[in-house]
Amino acid sequence: MYGSVKLKIGFAATAISVFYLLSDMLLDLVLEFLHLCFEALEFTLDIIIEHLFDTGRHATQTVTFYVILLFAAYFLFKLSRKLPVWYGAIKTELSGVRHQFTVAAEDYWHTAPVNSLVKWCSVLMIGVSMLAWGLLA
Repeated sequence: MYGSVKLKIGFAATAISVFYLLSDMLLDLVLEFLHLCFEALEFTLDIIIEHLFDTGRHATQTVTFYVILLFAAYFLFKLSRKLPVWYGAIKTELSGVRHQFTVAAEDYWHTAPVNSLVKWCSVLMIGVSMLAWGLLA
């Protein structure tokens, strides 16, 4: 049970690390790919509308703009309907993970030997004092 939580945390930490280390390059690649997809969609719609309705360049671009605007509005409408459901699912999942982590920490705290508890408390006290000293200095 706790192994799967550790595995999920490990995958999440790895993904976050890779994204942090390569964020500028990944963002550039993703935006470039999205731009190419948009250009391909726009070009395809231009050709279809121009041949289907036998229109000029300006009229074709106007119709293409409104068709793409209609697609974007439909996508945003569907997204606005799904976001509360996704938020609830993520909130429930994170609450369960937090509960499992808290139970595991409590179990460790109750079963750990006294010298380990003293070590944990001393590290915590040193860390808090260093933070306070750093903030006050």
